[in-house]
Amino acid sequence: MLMGLKVFCGLYAALLIMLGARWWFTFDAIVVEWAVQAESPLGINNLMADMGALFFGGAIMIGLGLWKNQSTWLLATALLMAIAACGRLLGYATIGYVPETLVAVLFEIVSAVVLYVTHLQMQKVSSSAAE
Repeated sequence: MLMGLKVFCGLYAALLIMLGARWWFTFDAIVVEWAVQAESPLGINNLMADMGALFFGGAIMIGLGLWKNQSTWLLATALLMAIAACGRLLGYATIGYVPETLVAVLFEIVSAVVLYVTHLQMQKVSSSAAE
């Protein structure tokens, strides 16, 4: 089971890299797809930096966790995804439900749960190996 979770996490990291690359290198296409507008080069720079940080940072942390066998890195990425989901839920509460974001919020929640479960499984294996 742990190996399957690790493979899933590795594939998830690859997806995050692709999303980060889209924000950095195909900005014009992704802003249309995600219905985001930047009013100036400052806005474009902020979106590229922040979204790139979320996606590339998450992928790097997952990679470090798997490579070093230190599940705390996965837990950090799970926290980022959970916070992103909370931001969407806050948006639902303040500006209303946006049906186009349902897949994204579910993806963030499932990602956080899978990363957390993988963290727990890695911890369990590490503690039993130490005994």
